[in-house]
This record gives sequence, C-alpha cells and structure tokens, in this order.
Amino acid sequence: MPYAATHILAAIIIAELFRDYIIRDNKKFPRYYILIAAIGGILPDFDFAIFYILSLLGFGFSIEEIHRTFLHTLFVPLLLFLAGFITMTFKVKLKEISKHHLKIPIVFYILAIGSLLHLILDATFLGEITPFYPFSSFSIGLNMLYTLPLSWRNSFLPALDGALLVLWILWLEFKLKISNYF
Repeated sequence: MPYAATHILAAIIIAELFRDYIIRDNKKFPRYYILIAAIGGILPDFDFAIFYILSLLGFGFSIEEIHRTFLHTLFVPLLLFLAGFITMTFKVKLKEISKHHLKIPIVFYILAIGSLLHLILDATFLGEITPFYPFSSFSIGLNMLYTLPLSWRNSFLPALDGALLVLWILWLEFKLKISNYF
C-alpha cells in the first residue's frame, strides 16, 4: 500500500487542482476543504488506530485481521456520500462550520472522495482490497509495484512520497506564492 504521505498528498493535490481549475471560486471552495480532503485521503487507515486501541484493551487481533477490512470497503465512501445527501436534503447547518463558509454536505462528499481515492491507490499500487467485506471475499488489486524492476521496488513508494511532496511545494510556491508570507 502507498504510504500515508501519498494518500494525504494525492488528496490535497487533487482537491487543490479541482478548486483552482474547476470551481475557481475561493468562497465556494475554501482552503478548509483541502484539509478535509487530506483527512478523507487517510480515513481508511484509521483502522490502525482501531488495532492499537483493541491491543491496549487486551484483544488479541493481529494487524492483518484489522487492516484493510471494514474501513477499506466501498461502504465507507458510500456511507459518506449518503450522509452528504441526507444533510443536503434536510439542510443541516452548524454555526461553527458555517462561520468558515463550510457546508456539511460538501464536507461529507469530500471525505467520501478522499476515502475512495485511498482505496484506488491501495488497489493500484500494492496488495488488494476487499471492496464488499464482510459480505464478500472478492478482492481486487493491480499490484503495480510488482511490475517494476526488482531493484526499484523498495524505493518506489518512498520516491512517490517525495515526488508528490515536491510537486505540492512547487505548487505552493509558484501558484500560491507562499514565500510572500514569510
């Protein structure tokens, strides 16, 4: 599976590109949404936290029994999309979130897209996901890492993290002129 930085940076970069080239309105898509995309991008790996909590409570699960099970299914993005639809239908508003120009349905949609992106990255690069767990043992994965030359395999995922980080920093500097703030 790609490292956490890849999941976070991929979600951030896609959200930023969407914000800048599709929406083109800072008020409709404030920067807070990019932070939410980063959270969505790492959301399925919260199962590591579940593993640590269960271990501290004395449950004898292995990481393999917890990781890539419930949170690595299509049900997570589906439930988040459903939550977005319900909050949009019933016009749910929270003052603290409204103060920052955030809309609850959009938050749920962004979390859903981020978690779906996570699943796509996991299924593409390394290993398999079981998208309908626990109802089906069907699994899918391209394992593209294993198509690379053997000498590249140990360095590819860290290099991907580094490349995404450099792209993000370049974006911050050349597009957002971040150095003007220092």
